[in-house]
Amino acid sequence: MITYRTEKGAPLTIEEMDGNFRDMESRLKTLEAHLESGEGIGKILMQGETITVMGTFGTELGTFPLPKASLTPRGKWSFQAPYQRLDVVTHNNSVYCCLKDHLSDLWEQDEPMWQEILTLPLPPPLTLYEITTLPAQEEMGKQALLIDDHGITLIFFNGKRWQRLMKGEDL
Repeated sequence: MITYRTEKGAPLTIEEMDGNFRDMESRLKTLEAHLESGEGIGKILMQGETITVMGTFGTELGTFPLPKASLTPRGKWSFQAPYQRLDVVTHNNSVYCCLKDHLSDLWEQDEPMWQEILTLPLPPPLTLYEITTLPAQEEMGKQALLIDDHGITLIFFNGKRWQRLMKGEDL
């Protein structure tokens, strides 16, 4: 038991001070021998639009909604157009997301306001054929343009023959 000077009403003797330290040391040793570790983060689960944090003892520490970005598609980038943060535009075969509200200027001056999020590959050049000039063999997936009585049609080679892309009919 700890002896307090205020309760005793007089200064503590050396024996009383040593007794207080022995008592404290005994209590600390008991705590250390029976120390339970605190609960930490065991795992994080994602369920739909929320995450749930589970503790190492299986306790659910909390469920939180995941943030959502509200992107606004705006089509092609335009000169002197007002843009807001999270607007999405295309420019020179790339897709960009607006970082800051602004009125657009020349692209070279406007570019720091945008973050490129996707670069689109340039399409391969398409050869223009007439039905009589179509090669009998070509690499599978090859695309071309066919000019005939129907106008100009996108066609592809399926590995065996040419087909109209939209209708799937053989040529």
